[in-house]
Amino acid sequence: MKNLFAFHGVDHKSGVTMITQSVAELLAAQNSKLNILFMALNGRKSDSYLKGGIRTIDNFKLQMESKLLISKELARDCRYKGNLYVLGGLENEQEERYYFPEAARYLLEAAASSFDLVLVDTGSCLDSGLALGGLLSAAKRYLILTQQESNLSRYEQLKPLYEKVQISFEGWIVNRYIEEDPHTLKYVGERLFLDKEKLARVQLCSWGRQAEREHKTLLDFRTDCYEEDISNLASTLAQEAGLPPIKRQRKSKLWKNFI
Repeated sequence: MKNLFAFHGVDHKSGVTMITQSVAELLAAQNSKLNILFMALNGRKSDSYLKGGIRTIDNFKLQMESKLLISKELARDCRYKGNLYVLGGLENEQEERYYFPEAARYLLEAAASSFDLVLVDTGSCLDSGLALGGLLSAAKRYLILTQQESNLSRYEQLKPLYEKVQISFEGWIVNRYIEEDPHTLKYVGERLFLDKEKLARVQLCSWGRQAEREHKTLLDFRTDCYEEDISNLASTLAQEAGLPPIKRQRKSKLWKNFI
């Protein structure tokens, strides 16, 4: 699906939800005539950085199982703010095992036909039917990791599995990046044999806990380094999707306030 982009984490708490939602918000703000959907396929509701109630995949379970047409329902029920739409993951996390990749693909096909751009948070577990369906259906996939040794080692362990299930990544994002860390961007790229042109960073922002407490993304805290890094990621996706590049403007005009 050419308008579907998936983000995946090498480990739990890699920051997949924050990055996916931030990119979706920025792309929606700078492309006001396009309808953009942020969807969680990670087995959780994933509303930590959202205000107000949202529709979740549970609400469409019957339609997914019976293959009933749901395109119009998605466009009608998932509006969040303006041209940004949100479909949360599962309200009941214990039911994740009942969702298979085929069901996820049906849901994504409906979403792809209803929205101009779909950004999917696929969590970090490949044994999730929803996540696997999202990854296999995406036109482009981005893997998120950190500078922690445990993250780098886990990628090395999982690489053969990614290859086995035929999941390749268009880019790699080192999240919560610290310039002084000995695991530099160059080191990460060389150790993991990654194309340096497809390796990006999102620098550490100290407002993470407050963002969760206030149900906002880090974009709302107007931190220069975070804005720049998310803008770079959004520009990459915009180019892949055939959209205009992200414009760097003064803070007050960088994006709409979705809150």
